[in-house]
Amino acid sequence: MNRFWQYLLGIEPPSPGATPPDDARLEFASLPQGASAVWLALAAVAVAWLVWRLTNWGRKDLTASRRAALAAIRLLVLGALATMLLEPVLVFVRREESPSRLAVIVDDSESMRFSDPYTDAARAAEIAGKLGVEARDGKTAVDLLRETPRLALVQKALGANLESLAKGRDLLIHDLESAARPGAGEAARSRKLDDVEPKRAVSPVGDALRGVLSSLRGQPVAGVVIATDGRSNAGEDPTRVVEDAVRRRIPIYAIAAGGDEGPRNVRLAELQVDPVVFARDPTTVAVVVDSRGLRDAEANVVLERRINDGAWEPVGAQRVALGEDGSLARVSFRVTPAVIGDYEYRAKVEDVGPELTEDDNEATATARVVRRRIRVLMVAGGPSPEMQFLRNALMRDQQVEFSGWLQHADPGFRQPGDRPITRLPGNDEELAGYDALLLIDPDVQAMGPQWPEMIQNFVGRDGGGLIFVAGELYSQQLFETGDAGASGGGWTKILPVVRDPGLFRTDAEARLSSQYTYTLDLTPEGRGDPIFEFNPDPIRNRAMLASLPGMYWSFPVTRARPGAVVLARHGDPRMANQHGRHVLLASQLYGPGRTVFIGFDSTYRWRYLGEDFFDGFWARLVDRVGRNKALGGRFPFLVGLDKGAYRVGDRVRASVRYNDPAALAEAAELIAELEGAGQPAEPIRFEKSPDDPALATAEFPATKAGAYSLRVAPASATDLVDGAARVSTTAFRVEPPRREIDEPALNRPLLADLARLTGGRVFELSDVDRLDAAIPTREVSRSIEERDELWDAPLLYGLVVAGLTAEWILRKRFRLV
Repeated sequence: MNRFWQYLLGIEPPSPGATPPDDARLEFASLPQGASAVWLALAAVAVAWLVWRLTNWGRKDLTASRRAALAAIRLLVLGALATMLLEPVLVFVRREESPSRLAVIVDDSESMRFSDPYTDAARAAEIAGKLGVEARDGKTAVDLLRETPRLALVQKALGANLESLAKGRDLLIHDLESAARPGAGEAARSRKLDDVEPKRAVSPVGDALRGVLSSLRGQPVAGVVIATDGRSNAGEDPTRVVEDAVRRRIPIYAIAAGGDEGPRNVRLAELQVDPVVFARDPTTVAVVVDSRGLRDAEANVVLERRINDGAWEPVGAQRVALGEDGSLARVSFRVTPAVIGDYEYRAKVEDVGPELTEDDNEATATARVVRRRIRVLMVAGGPSPEMQFLRNALMRDQQVEFSGWLQHADPGFRQPGDRPITRLPGNDEELAGYDALLLIDPDVQAMGPQWPEMIQNFVGRDGGGLIFVAGELYSQQLFETGDAGASGGGWTKILPVVRDPGLFRTDAEARLSSQYTYTLDLTPEGRGDPIFEFNPDPIRNRAMLASLPGMYWSFPVTRARPGAVVLARHGDPRMANQHGRHVLLASQLYGPGRTVFIGFDSTYRWRYLGEDFFDGFWARLVDRVGRNKALGGRFPFLVGLDKGAYRVGDRVRASVRYNDPAALAEAAELIAELEGAGQPAEPIRFEKSPDDPALATAEFPATKAGAYSLRVAPASATDLVDGAARVSTTAFRVEPPRREIDEPALNRPLLADLARLTGGRVFELSDVDRLDAAIPTREVSRSIEERDELWDAPLLYGLVVAGLTAEWILRKRFRLV
């Protein structure tokens, strides 16, 4: 269009270098449509007819040509005015091609750190080939694929196709955080795929989709690509968010990052070995296995050992059933070391199949096997027959290292023992050099004011054993006092019996009761206790017990302490009180140690049947009370938890398994408390398992994150709170919920829903090379219109003015005025 016509139509000239329009058209902004347009046409015809008729109503002498000229001029003016009222617009159309927007969202949550097992070997090989994973460092391509994190595989798959995806498209790369943040478009254009790192604790997939869709509003969109494992655990529901994409016809293409099986791994959590074991003494080696993604699967647990740095030799193998994620499976091996020395045990978990890593499938632990030798300190208040025969028996026992101390002996008296002593231990450290303390009617006052506390620490803290044999000289005054400082009687609370003050017999009663012998009345616990096993045949053993020589003197007590085990009572029914017959032999656990009360001093009489009766009874009893201390002061039970770690909302399942048969009865009742996380201590109740007598269990909820301690002790440790006796303490932590870690499996249904609702598609990592072909939109044709209004154009005004002027001139010329 030349400049003249631009002036007539009132159009501004284009700027220099402007692209000329591809098309132009005339539009009338106020042109009626439909029925109104028909009426407008009829009105125009009527106006034309009326103009013609008005022209003919004038002078009759005007020629037809003059009338036609006047009518034409009038219609021209009316037509120009009508055109102005219809608001003519000249539209120039310019067409141009622009790239569409393709948003790529890459999941950067912690679950993208996991690698997947790809249990189908053929499928794994195909994926490795498509992604270009090559064997190296002695590992196959499939092995490396199984070790590669999900995000790294996504970056590898997408990175090889970014160039084709960017052809004709404006590529925007987001992570979950930037996608949900407004105004992140410019950063997305410059972000590199390798810059995305798996660091987010949650996966707000819905928020990311919402943010991207909002940022692309009003722009040409080819689609949204999201590479994720589908674990949306925060923010909006993705299936609600995509309703906006459905309305705007924006397809969503999902890349499934991960395998359907989810991460699988088995971990040898712990190898439990007693640090010190007696030679030829059966012991338990326990293997604790933790697993993830292997519910209802099985594995093979292999145990090996080597002695004194020798060659590894097999111990055994067992199949173990794996449970829910985080649950612990326990496998026990019973071994009997025969050689003294250093043992190293090695446990392996095998035959699991593909897993995250095999580096945590092995564990080792060491143990020291020593000669059975219990260090015994005997303190006697006087040279009673019981003391003298027991001294000789212990000195003959090759498994006992004996030291004796006879109180009130003459100066220069050589104290008996394998290692004679010249004085009693004066502090806890010196007393800790022994494993068992044997008190035969001791004069505790003469032992020193520090001894009551030393005895209590020796048993309750160090795990030592205490045997108290009552006698006629000092036991009465020991139990009569309630003042621990006066005569040392306060420490008797660690004994398994209670003797109320004032409980005594007159001399006449004592002489009367000593006229006739009595026998021990063994309780059911006593009849089944190994210390009374004189013959392996139960029938012959009962006959031997019945034939034991009778005894005369006994020391009466009120009752057994709660939690204690009564092994024998007085055989004479007259020697009883409201609690039953007098307790003559009882034991209990106190902290990690054990105490035994013997209310008579005549076991030496059993020698009349044979020395094996006396010697065997005391050898077994000394071994029992001194064993825990000799083996490191350990508890006779193990406390275990069902998981290696807990989350808020989990149920904590604790177990107590007894590794000492004698403790099954002595620790029949447990007291326990849970403390930590800023909460007051809470009592926990353990219940014996009906299927396993050596097992007790408890269950409680993990309600608050933090560090906890589960403290367990036998019921005899009534001072659990004040800490007088050492208790078994098991520490564990409760962590806040971390759904990225707890639920790492691929959520394929969500990805399928997103693609189905929006008309997109789900791609496997091996199919990402087909993604470009599946997205049809590249450049988008856009029409740009420039509109110039013509109602005020000089041409129309000129026609009106020219028409009116011409009509006035003709009227003058024809003398019509």
